[in-house]
Amino acid sequence: MEDADTICAISSPPGEGGIGIIRVSGNKAHSILKQIFRPRKERGNFSPRVLYLGDIVEPGNSTPLDEVLAVLMEAPHSYTREDIAEIYAHGGYIAQKNILSLIVRSGARLAEPGEFTKRAFLNGRIDLLQAESVLDIIQSETDEEFRCAFNYLKGAISKKIHTIQKAVRTTLAHTEALIDFPEEDVDVKEEEFLPLLEKVCEDMEALISSYEEGRAIKQGLDVLIAGKTNVGKSSLLNALLAQERAIVTPVPGTTRDMIEDTLYINGIKVKIIDTAGIRAPSDIVEQEGIARVKQKIPETDLIIWVLDGADSYSEEDDDVCQAIRGNHFIVAVNKIDLPQKMDTKEIASKGLKWIEISALNNLGLERLKESVYAKLMGSRRKAGNKLITNVRHRNALSEAKDNIERAIECIKNNDSHEFIAFELREALQHLGEITGETFTDDILHEIFTKFCIGK
Repeated sequence: MEDADTICAISSPPGEGGIGIIRVSGNKAHSILKQIFRPRKERGNFSPRVLYLGDIVEPGNSTPLDEVLAVLMEAPHSYTREDIAEIYAHGGYIAQKNILSLIVRSGARLAEPGEFTKRAFLNGRIDLLQAESVLDIIQSETDEEFRCAFNYLKGAISKKIHTIQKAVRTTLAHTEALIDFPEEDVDVKEEEFLPLLEKVCEDMEALISSYEEGRAIKQGLDVLIAGKTNVGKSSLLNALLAQERAIVTPVPGTTRDMIEDTLYINGIKVKIIDTAGIRAPSDIVEQEGIARVKQKIPETDLIIWVLDGADSYSEEDDDVCQAIRGNHFIVAVNKIDLPQKMDTKEIASKGLKWIEISALNNLGLERLKESVYAKLMGSRRKAGNKLITNVRHRNALSEAKDNIERAIECIKNNDSHEFIAFELREALQHLGEITGETFTDDILHEIFTKFCIGK
């Protein structure tokens, strides 16, 4: 790294807490700590990786600012592969602010968002995939999301990418030998590498196709609750969330705009969206609400079509059916706790199955959730630990795969070796963008500015 500054930041969350962590990284980290920290028991030189109890003091002033624990970590055996000092102070804004200000006055500067992890990447401790996983771990909201992020951090995806790169490099090296030594009797036939490149394409396609499952785990999926007015859509939203999120009244058309919240089903984030009832609007406000529903329908991952079991199937129900045709949907017959008027033959005649529920009495909701999960995840490829969760990685893999496929076609068509080599080099360029072997400042800026300060 060219940046030789020593950086510092508060690494614990803001607010009150038991411990506040201040981290310092760079070639001045140890000297700064020794200036401002006085251990309770003098033991000569600080030993690395030993936790010391003591006080933070102004240089030349024996008045303590706080009682803390402190530790030194020597390069390269640290998170950033630089010298690091960490101070564990009392939690709370004032104590941490005073210590951080003292560190800055002693020769460090405030770290930028994600700069500690950025230095870990630039200093070769982790690759770019692993660096991005650090943020994913911090932001994980479910066990499945954490598991995927942790597998990234442990290098599961990196190892697969490196295997692909090795195969491409091997083919490129032999192709370049044919280019550089055309008069020599190089014992290489490009056709021999076709099975290797075809296997590379299969491996990349497996990773690319895992993105939909990875996206579902990391970002969540949209589930829209649709139906005519007064079928219990808002009651269903409240029941699924186990809280009064939407206003429920007997008055048709109470919900005028989309109301959304997050539900977790088997480790998958589901953004559940309540909508205005689809019918002939009674005023301009309801008209706009219904228009938004119809606009949202093609964009959603799944629709729960709610019918009122205590009412007959109507033309308005049929209008909803027509509006959601072409989308993945589940039919939920609500209000089964009341006398039933719904003729389910109308539903069966459309080749549909349905789930009977009572949003008011929490009946059938677990079965509904299981059906939602099956519809969302049933058609998605199960890829074990090797899930692509980042659209940047998916796009780079797709571009690399296109290059490999073109190289295969060149080999089959007996095209010039230069064309084959060009496609293989382009593939390696795209693969390198994933792991960070090739990167631009724009890519690093986009990734690390999403981090919190202190990580």
